[in-house]
Amino acid sequence: MRTASACNGAVGYALRAFRGWLGPPLCLLVLAVVPPLPASSGADTTASGGIPEFRAEYELERNSMRAARLTRTLRCDDGMCRFTSEGRTVGFIDLLLRGRIEESTQFRFDGDGIEPRDYTYRQSARGDNDEYVRLFFDPRTGRVSSRGDDQWQDHLDGEVMDELLSQLRLMLAVRAGETEMEFTVVEGDGDRDVYRFAVVGEEPVETGAGTYDAVKVERVGGSDKRTTVMWFAPALEFIPLVVRQEQEGGENYTATLSSIEREPRIYTPGD
Repeated sequence: MRTASACNGAVGYALRAFRGWLGPPLCLLVLAVVPPLPASSGADTTASGGIPEFRAEYELERNSMRAARLTRTLRCDDGMCRFTSEGRTVGFIDLLLRGRIEESTQFRFDGDGIEPRDYTYRQSARGDNDEYVRLFFDPRTGRVSSRGDDQWQDHLDGEVMDELLSQLRLMLAVRAGETEMEFTVVEGDGDRDVYRFAVVGEEPVETGAGTYDAVKVERVGGSDKRTTVMWFAPALEFIPLVVRQEQEGGENYTATLSSIEREPRIYTPGD
């Protein structure tokens, strides 16, 4: 049997897989391919049809073994929205690591655009796997500052968001009918990455919450040794059904919708 210390590296990666829908390298970051908007504008036409409030649970498997459970919740009130993600390891991996992740992003939604305000990420686990990220976005100055493990500040050139909020943008872009997508994300250490995705088809997908017709999206332009695929359900306002990463000769991860605790409800300012 492998010891806890021998497993920490792989399981620590599984914990980080909570980020986004399955975290870097599964940051499903997307935006319609248009010229970048000024950071202070906050405009986002993909959100013009409102935002789906929901609560859903996902099961994460690592190499076909249960690794973690993830709960996602989106709530809005008086033009301010909070998107939260709470995860914990389960089963044998939980005995080794006791991993917990709490992640949230708060943003303003005026009916036409999304404007990021603050982002928090807390990860705790055995084996030196703790991590804390706190980002603040200032729409007046067009700057972002970090007050987490790494402290820094920088100017936002074009449209840049935190990792979690960009996942909502993915949902909205697919929901808006976009087929080729690109987005830039700022990470907790100040680095920025660009991810590109494309819609490649439609097919039925079976989950613990039922079987749904789904839009299939793939990451493009990434590593030749890693594939990232995801499926979104039009019947559930394009909430992700499955996110899968397969790495040649390495770890494979799959996050699958297990239950919908609250059916999606479209929020528009004034509701």
